[in-house]
Amino acid sequence: MDKERNQKIAKQVERWDLFARISPTLFLAVTLLLVLFNVVSLDWAVLVGLTGFAITAVIWWWWAIFTIRYLIIILSRASANLGEVSEEVKLAKLEMQELKNEQ
Repeated sequence: MDKERNQKIAKQVERWDLFARISPTLFLAVTLLLVLFNVVSLDWAVLVGLTGFAITAVIWWWWAIFTIRYLIIILSRASANLGEVSEEVKLAKLEMQELKNEQ
């Protein structure tokens, strides 16, 4: 399950990266053309841009919060497992030392 979730998050990061590269450039190009040809006013274009920015920021914020929460869970689980492995290694060393001492 973790592997699937990790792959989903990786794909989501790729999509956010693509969106962050394309959307501002596309918006500016389309807005420039619309304003130059008097299809929309500059005030309207700025209002649409601010609205789009605000919506994107809120969606990204919630996505980031949920993703960070998931990563914290994964790191906590990994840390607990490392503690268990460390204890098992210590026990194995003690047992090997005892076997050496018996021989």
